[in-house]
Amino acid sequence: MEICKLQNVSKSYMMGEKVSPLQNINLVVNTGDFISIEGSSGIGKSTLLYVMGSLLKIDEGKLYLDNKDVNSLTDQQLTNLRAEKIGFIFQENNLIQALTLQENLEFAQALGKKRITDSQEIVTLMERLGLLERKDYLPNQLSGGQRRRAMIARALINHPSLILADEPTNDLDDFWANEIVQLFVEAINKGCAVVIVTHNNKWAAEATVQYRLKYGKLALLDK
Repeated sequence: MEICKLQNVSKSYMMGEKVSPLQNINLVVNTGDFISIEGSSGIGKSTLLYVMGSLLKIDEGKLYLDNKDVNSLTDQQLTNLRAEKIGFIFQENNLIQALTLQENLEFAQALGKKRITDSQEIVTLMERLGLLERKDYLPNQLSGGQRRRAMIARALINHPSLILADEPTNDLDDFWANEIVQLFVEAINKGCAVVIVTHNNKWAAEATVQYRLKYGKLALLDK
């Protein structure tokens, strides 16, 4: 089932001069896909993820999420769709700083499809990610790796249809990076699609489909 489609999508910025990181991008993400996007720093990989999640407006083309043209949705409908269908993992720490780790997960869960919290599910996920003993810690009391795992837990907690992950293994050692990839695979086996942006060729190779973004164009790589 198609969960995300980009049709001739372009995005530009004015940074002294016009910069066009995305030029006529076409991409379809289906249920069960594990896609990696590689490319040099600053080439536009994060911009592509933000566009896919409708966090950035496109200049040209069409974006469909859950088979809906995002331009046909109200702001509230789009907010609800993102909360219910998409799990975001950003490079930056964007946990809610005034909430503990557990409260961050409870808040995310309350915004999801069920609109309720499931304490046991939260505990199970924190335990899997080695965070249970830090459940009452604020984000600024966590290490970089713990914050990264907390952001991943938040993205997974609502069993989204699509996970958009920007350098998800940053700040993680090999043990936890492997564990995160395994969690992604388990989510995929339950009907999720995962798109990751990474500089790490090892983790990119774990994906079933690999792309490279270069000079605004998306190219499919041979496996």
